[in-house]
Amino acid sequence: MKNHTSPHQPRHPRISKKGMPPGAHIYTGKHFTRTPDIEVYSFSPEKCEVSQPSFSELQQQTSGQIRWININGINHTEAVAAICKLFEVDYLYQEDILNIFQRPKAELEDNYIFLTFKSLEWDPVQRHVAEEQISLILSKNATISFQEKPGDHFDFLREKLKSDISVIRTKTSDYLFYRLLDITVDSYFELLEKIGETLEVLEINVLEKPSPSVLHEIQMNKKDLMTIRRNIYPMRDLLNKVINGEHPLISDATLKYFRDVQDHTIQIIETLETFREMNLSLKDAYLNAMSHEMNKIMKVLTIISTLFIPLTFIAGVYGMNFKYMPELEWTHGYTLTWGIMLTVVISLIVWFRKKGWF
Repeated sequence: MKNHTSPHQPRHPRISKKGMPPGAHIYTGKHFTRTPDIEVYSFSPEKCEVSQPSFSELQQQTSGQIRWININGINHTEAVAAICKLFEVDYLYQEDILNIFQRPKAELEDNYIFLTFKSLEWDPVQRHVAEEQISLILSKNATISFQEKPGDHFDFLREKLKSDISVIRTKTSDYLFYRLLDITVDSYFELLEKIGETLEVLEINVLEKPSPSVLHEIQMNKKDLMTIRRNIYPMRDLLNKVINGEHPLISDATLKYFRDVQDHTIQIIETLETFREMNLSLKDAYLNAMSHEMNKIMKVLTIISTLFIPLTFIAGVYGMNFKYMPELEWTHGYTLTWGIMLTVVISLIVWFRKKGWF
C-alpha cells in the first residue's frame, strides 16, 4: 500500500459575494490564464461536423442539426454570459455556472433544462478525489456543457459521435443530455472501486502491521467518501426532479434512461454507505490493535517488574548498614543469596508459564 506522499490540498477559499445583487457574474474558482475553448459537435444520422468556433462565430451559427456545445473554462464570465444569453438562460443560473461551490441541482424552465453537478476523478498526484463543476443546459436542438478546465470523462462520447455507426447520432438532444449525465455518474463507480481496493489493503495492514501511516490513510479515505457522499445524494434528488418533471424536451423513450441513471445513483449510495461503515470499522480495529499492542508492552513490563520486586527486596535487606547481621559473616553467604534470587526468579517464571501469562 502506498501512503499519501502529501496531505490534501486546502480547499479553495470561497470568494465573498456579500452585498452583491442576485445573479452577479463572479467566477469563484481558480483563475486560469488561458482563454476558454469551445468545441461544437453538429450531428445527424448521416454525418458529424466538429468545429472550434470563437464566441462571435458561435453566435452567428445556425444549424438544423443537433449540436453539442462544450465550453472548457468558465473563468471568462463575459463569454459565459454571452453564450447563456444566446440560449436565453436566466441570469440566476448563469451565476450557478460560475459558482464552483454550487450544490448539485436541477431547474426546469419552459424552453430549457438546467443542471449543475460535480464530476469526480482521482487525483494521482495529491492522491485524493478532485471535484470539477459541470453545468448542462438542454434546449430544443442543443446540449450545452460548461466545464472548469479541459480534460473530462467524455472522450468515449466524442469518439461515438464521430463514428458512422453511432446510435447517438440517430437520437435527439435529450439522449445526448442523458449520456453526459450517465458518464459522470458512472465515474463515481470507478472511484468507489479504487477506494474499495484501498480498504482491502488497509484491512490487511491493520491486522498485520498497524502504524500511524495506516491511520492517515483511513482518514484520507474518510474525506474522499465524504466528498462522494456530498455530491451523490443531491444527484439523486436532481434525477428525481428531472424524471418527475414531465418536461416536453425529454421524451418518454429517453425518460427510461434517466431512470436507469437514478438506479445507478442508488447503487452508489448503498456501496458508499457500506464503505463508510467499513472505514469506520477499520479505524476502530486500528485503535483496538494499538491498544492491544500497548497492553502487550505493559504486560511484559509488569512481568519484568514482578520478577525484580523480590530481588530488590533481598538486595535491599542485605544492603542495610547494620553492624550485626549474621549472614554477612557466612562463608558462602554471597553464593547462597544468589541461589535464593535465582530460585525466586525461576519459580516465578514457571508459575507465570503455568498461568499462561506469557
